[in-house]
Amino acid sequence: MSGRLVEIIELDNDLKVEIWDLSRVLAGDRWLVSLEARADVPLAPEVLSSTDEKEKLLEVLRRVYGDKVSYRYKQERHFVDKREKEALFQEFLGILKRNVVPYLSHRDFARRLVASKIRELKARDPRLFF
Repeated sequence: MSGRLVEIIELDNDLKVEIWDLSRVLAGDRWLVSLEARADVPLAPEVLSSTDEKEKLLEVLRRVYGDKVSYRYKQERHFVDKREKEALFQEFLGILKRNVVPYLSHRDFARRLVASKIRELKARDPRLFF
């Protein structure tokens, strides 16, 4: 996936948010304006709630996701006039900084994201946890 790294925001909870411009020309002077924010949560014992299954959960998560669980936020609009492209991207960026960055900054974000991924895996394939 190509794109341009616009900014990296370091959060108080030790996460980093990368903001990418993935915009591209669709046809003539029409664009797909696309902003993507990426945050990776390292898989460490601290991101799991205290449970007897902690090691098993970490093992399953690492087998499925590797050493980190990724969070992605994306905003897109299709068929945007070339003259409006930059203003729309800046609007997307403002929304991200006002609404999403505070959510990602929460001290429990990493733990909640990992818990969500565990629930998704258990719903999709409960055999992973046996």
